[in-house]
Amino acid sequence: MDIVLEARDIFFRFDRREIFQGLNFRLWRGEIYVVLGASGSGKSVLLKILSGLRAPEKGSVEIEGIDLSTASRETLNALRARMGFVFQDAALISNMSIYDNVALPLRYHTRLGEAEVQARVSEKMMLFEVDRKFDHSLPALLSLEMRKKAALARALVLDPTLLFLDEPATGLSTEADRLITRVLKDYQHKGGATILVVTSEWPSAFPIAQRIGFLENGRIVAEGPAREMEAKFKKKIQSESFPE
Repeated sequence: MDIVLEARDIFFRFDRREIFQGLNFRLWRGEIYVVLGASGSGKSVLLKILSGLRAPEKGSVEIEGIDLSTASRETLNALRARMGFVFQDAALISNMSIYDNVALPLRYHTRLGEAEVQARVSEKMMLFEVDRKFDHSLPALLSLEMRKKAALARALVLDPTLLFLDEPATGLSTEADRLITRVLKDYQHKGGATILVVTSEWPSAFPIAQRIGFLENGRIVAEGPAREMEAKFKKKIQSESFPE
């Protein structure tokens, strides 16, 4: 298999606290990899570093063989057009309607006409069962569940080959969690996309993951196929370190 993303010897501090100390990470093409870690272990920071949204103090990150620290702005823009992001709090633009939030990547990265934009937005919103009566509503007026579904629709609207998802199911109902898992697995299966998820909620990690890594003390301390990791670390993931 090809390596899509590789991080080498990553060091990062926040408020004088060392978050990562020589972290190494590889993501293979076409896999769904879940980083499982306790609250405060640095999962969100890791995702931002791996996606190029934050720079490490030391070390390097390459995506598709491109070193993010030395790539030109044009190269990075072209790379990001093939990525999708969902942040922990959904991170929808507060003064923009739900519809315009989902349409934004198409309007920024493509020259599609509005009819095609509308068709693609409708397709993705339907996938995640975003209630269309909220098209013209601002994010603050919607529930967390509806905001996250809209954020997922936005993340997929460009049909990205690489997805970064931060706690996509946290705070959602079991039904919504299952819907998101089903849609993402189907998307990966049909298009061969590579998906990286970070979460502290182990019950939602195993149904979607093909491979799992445990983040602890600034490093991936163990990784492997999801079923193997679940069996090996059953007691650990049921402890306070990885709460339901």
